[in-house]
Amino acid sequence: MGPTSSWAFCRRVLAAIGNHTPNPEPPLRPWDLETLNLTWNPIGLNEKPNVEGLPSYEYAVFNLAAVKYHLGSFSEIVDYAEFEQRLERFYQSPATEAEHSRYWYSQLLFVLAFGEAFNSTGTSKSIPGVGYASRALSLLPTMIPMEKEPLRAAEALCLGALYLQALDLRLMSFQLIGQALRICVLDGMHRHMPPQQVEPGHARRCNTVFWTAYIIDREFSTLVGAPSSIRDEDITTKLPTEIANTSDAAALELHIQLSRLTARILNGVYGVDRNFDGSLVTETQSVLRLLATVSRNLSSYMNTTLRGADVKTSKVATRLVLSYHHCVVLTTRPLVMCVLQRRLATGSNDRSIPDGPISSLLQTCVASAVNTLKALKALGDDNLLDCFLPFQLEAAWSSEFLLKVLEVLSPGLVPDQSYLAEAHCIFDIMNQRGSPAAKLRKCDFERLEQLVSSFLSTPSQGNNTYPEEHSSPQENPFKKANTEGSHNDDPVESLQWDIFDNESGFALSPTELMDLAESLQMEDFFVARQEEDD
Repeated sequence: MGPTSSWAFCRRVLAAIGNHTPNPEPPLRPWDLETLNLTWNPIGLNEKPNVEGLPSYEYAVFNLAAVKYHLGSFSEIVDYAEFEQRLERFYQSPATEAEHSRYWYSQLLFVLAFGEAFNSTGTSKSIPGVGYASRALSLLPTMIPMEKEPLRAAEALCLGALYLQALDLRLMSFQLIGQALRICVLDGMHRHMPPQQVEPGHARRCNTVFWTAYIIDREFSTLVGAPSSIRDEDITTKLPTEIANTSDAAALELHIQLSRLTARILNGVYGVDRNFDGSLVTETQSVLRLLATVSRNLSSYMNTTLRGADVKTSKVATRLVLSYHHCVVLTTRPLVMCVLQRRLATGSNDRSIPDGPISSLLQTCVASAVNTLKALKALGDDNLLDCFLPFQLEAAWSSEFLLKVLEVLSPGLVPDQSYLAEAHCIFDIMNQRGSPAAKLRKCDFERLEQLVSSFLSTPSQGNNTYPEEHSSPQENPFKKANTEGSHNDDPVESLQWDIFDNESGFALSPTELMDLAESLQMEDFFVARQEEDD
């Protein structure tokens, strides 16, 4: 996998630290990714789908409601008005409807599979709904004739990709979403559809399906470390808010902004064979400015859409907030890896980070990671954790893993050790409630804890002393400098997204992010480190 994936970052960190422990252990199996062996037999286009063993109509409606809530913004994949009409017709004549529209029938089977997983209590020995999912996947042929309902096919493929990702079958999932996005492109959904030529309702539906497939593709590209499948300059279809002035359209557009920001991070901050030179500084500054813009837009959405409602109960809002913080973590991860490798290569026992923009950037990363874990812990306390979908698990794993690595670099960066208990609690809750991948992620984290403990117990590290000012919590000068600024009275400058249930400082405000971007001079830090090494 590419360097942007959390899985690849985990393996690189484990290998780097493991090689500097007293008794190096062999690396973990490189492709221990799959949580189960899911198989299905493809059904040909001329074969009749199996409609036996389906639940009652009432149970299907119940699962549809669960899917609509738990998928959040991704629930737009399903056209609920049409779906409910077809559902009634289907239960009147199952065989005829399934044969007439196999891709809609595949969607129904995915809805049943997701619904059973969302409503599961975690007591089942197998993954609830996996039987329905296997039947749904069997209806998705490798080659899809474009005259055979491309819109329904793209919708079904998106649902299939989400389901496979939930099972941690990320490589198969990435193939499915790539196929869905290519169908959208081949059918012209990425292009503007003039109302004089295309029926407005169909054009709106194509717009929604394309942008949803686009977002999922960007999300899964990050997870596997692959480049994006489509360039933004090739897209001429309108943004959701240009078509509809609704909260759903605003949320979908925020997801698009976060997806584009993720792609900018992957292409700029990471890049191919990226060296830590002046261009990295420029790209990091650009990303920080974009983060500031997204932060403002997110705060505006919260203030206008939720209007004091409990954010924790909104799947759409929690997804947006956690995605924002994940972008911050993703931005700083190459810097963390670089500092770790230099620290290990030089064998230095100095575990301090000089004050300045680099320290502030790392503290911003710590704030986002800590806030992510506190948010997820608050969701767990209220029984609102997503234990089947992969996104909250990925956010928890990325955050706690990075915080543990930062402990090796400088304990003063992570003064609040409660994150360890919070991380273990989150993994335990997800595992108890049937998360397919939580057990594997917890094993990786426990392996990191073991390696860090062994590494810090070596004579060169265990007897380490470092200046008192760096062992205590470090203040972020950009947050401190703006404490009395008038911009803090601006609602869009306030990041009080009330899902954290804590009194610690939130991530930097938009203005503070802009200040950090303007002052960032990465060479100062590395020059200082080079002088110490010499």
